[in-house]
Amino acid sequence: MDFTRIFQDGWQLFLSGGAIMYMLGAVACLLYATAFAALAYVNKGNLNEKDVEQWAAWIEQPDQAKGRLGEALRYVLHGPRLTLKTVARRFDEIRLTVLSAIDRRLLVLNTLIAAAPLAGLLGTVMGMLAMFAGLSQGKGPAGMQRVADGMQQALITTQTGLTIALPGLFIALIIRAKRNRIDAALVRLESLILTTRFHRDH
Repeated sequence: MDFTRIFQDGWQLFLSGGAIMYMLGAVACLLYATAFAALAYVNKGNLNEKDVEQWAAWIEQPDQAKGRLGEALRYVLHGPRLTLKTVARRFDEIRLTVLSAIDRRLLVLNTLIAAAPLAGLLGTVMGMLAMFAGLSQGKGPAGMQRVADGMQQALITTQTGLTIALPGLFIALIIRAKRNRIDAALVRLESLILTTRFHRDH
């Protein structure tokens, strides 16, 4: 397999898309850097229902709890005189910290996903303008070449914008689903603490 030839063909295809391809390249780099950073953040630790069978024991002995869930438990259950209001407030703080961080990443990611096809559309408009400029030159070889170049630019930039955006959209959906699972785990953990520790106390 001739990788040098493949690279040269790909580079020529990139150049045929015009200046807008550099913008699309920058959007792609930012989009996937943000996407994989957000994916790593939501996958980090055990702040989900993976260790649910150990939650009851960890609530009784928070020092033995592991990972990010253990950190959350130790913060929520810290102090000799816990109240329902204190537990609820601390869970709200955890949700605000963790979920807001994910939501900020999703906001940036969704903005970049929307920007990619729009940048491709801009390239399409620029390609169409080049086609009309070629048509205005008449039917000579130079005019026909400008029409062909404009058509190629219009098609390549549109395809590139959509190719960048679609995988990013699927990654964003995965991140959103994991974000919702973290939220559900925090709600379930809070409910378990309130129904075990405080029910026993009363």
